[in-house]
Amino acid sequence: MKVHALLKEKLRPAHTIAGHRSVDNAIGIMAGKQATALIVAENEEPIGIFTDRDVFRYFVKNKTTALSDIAVQNAMTDNMIAAKPEDDASGFISIMKMADIRHLPIIKEKKIIGLLTLNDLIEHQIESLTDEIHQLKDYIEDLHEAGRD
Repeated sequence: MKVHALLKEKLRPAHTIAGHRSVDNAIGIMAGKQATALIVAENEEPIGIFTDRDVFRYFVKNKTTALSDIAVQNAMTDNMIAAKPEDDASGFISIMKMADIRHLPIIKEKKIIGLLTLNDLIEHQIESLTDEIHQLKDYIEDLHEAGRD
């Protein structure tokens, strides 16, 4: 399945924040939107991703700095892995596992069009494999019945 089709099924918006905004502000947005990630954008173009993990990692390194004094661009992940709408969704599970990331921004022509999570991709893969197993069971049953005739 292509990424754009899976994105339509999940209906998960991608929330953005400007890099100059504070980590404290980002946490407030994430809490209000019940989101675990924000795409950091400049002039509507993505420059990174800020996740709940980034909050933790930055805080552990800089315990004495108030979260309101930290710019999101200083705490974000700037080496962002993203997908294009026409990409095959199944290939991203292993990419995300190897990179130890849980969020996959979907970007088309430098514009953010959505966000998928590792759980979204895993759920889709399980559904696909379950369907395939049922089809194979039906096929085997048909073969057995044909052999009895």
